[in-house]
Amino acid sequence: MRSKTKTLLLGGLLAGSLVTSALPVMARDFWHWQERDHRWERRAERSEDRDLAEARRQLEYDRSHHADRRRIAEHEGRIRDLERDLKADLREHDRD
Repeated sequence: MRSKTKTLLLGGLLAGSLVTSALPVMARDFWHWQERDHRWERRAERSEDRDLAEARRQLEYDRSHHADRRRIAEHEGRIRDLERDLKADLREHDRD
């Protein structure tokens, strides 16, 4: 009985640690911080076009205010990701 309890406890800890390590990766694309309302909202509630426009505005703001290269590179990467997602959605829509 003692070994079953130990196995169950260790299995639960292992499963919990795996789920905990995967959460930030999964949450990155599904949730979006709404700065204006100071709350998180589901990405499904947002338009990718609006996200792309917001990312471009933020990039231009940071460029005009001489932000560091790392921050500008993050914005450029986010814009590339959004553009890739939009193109994939268009290709998927065209197949249907």
